[in-house]
Amino acid sequence: MGSLLGHPEPHGDALRAPWRPAGRNAADGWLGTRELPGYRAGALIVRFADLPGVDAEHLYLDVLRLGDDGRIDETVSGACPAMPRTQPLDARSRFVRVVAELLRHAADARRGLAGLGPAIALLRENGIEGPQLAFAAQHLDAACSEDALAAALAHMLVLSLGEEEASATLDALLAHLLPHAVAGSELADQVGLLVRRVGRAQARRRLREATDFELLPTPDLLGL
Repeated sequence: MGSLLGHPEPHGDALRAPWRPAGRNAADGWLGTRELPGYRAGALIVRFADLPGVDAEHLYLDVLRLGDDGRIDETVSGACPAMPRTQPLDARSRFVRVVAELLRHAADARRGLAGLGPAIALLRENGIEGPQLAFAAQHLDAACSEDALAAALAHMLVLSLGEEEASATLDALLAHLLPHAVAGSELADQVGLLVRRVGRAQARRRLREATDFELLPTPDLLGL
């Protein structure tokens, strides 16, 4: 693997995983080692560390936000009860990739990681399987800015449907809910209009109903 902030190389099944390029940052990718993997999604890095002096039974999780200069600006860290050391190596990679994708847009340039600690703690404690991921996403929706939520939902729309179908689905939804509203040309602008007009919880619910997708970065969606 590459260095932490260098040019990472994918490992294991990531080499064969399908990836639909929904605004993917050129720096996105795997970091660390197979035993202690990390993943970068935009300006966010999520990685495991082994700190037996802190927790002898579980791995330690770091969430890092990078500034424009590529240096670490903020860190939220803690032991990860959801990841015992006995877990398979593939489970470790799945965990950091899903968490990184969930947080990709939540930490925007203005707010950073402020307010996201409780949602990150939920992920460390409960993991990413089943309803736990949706529960953490609800906390992120409430804590992040409207622009960050719109960017996250737009990103997941494209991952779930592809660019053209995502745009067509959102156009139809806005025409039905907000027939006289005028949105920008970008998908994130259109989702932002939906978020502002119907509210955060309703926006995610309406999009879920229109697409039949949860709009969450599940391992299956990410090809893991």
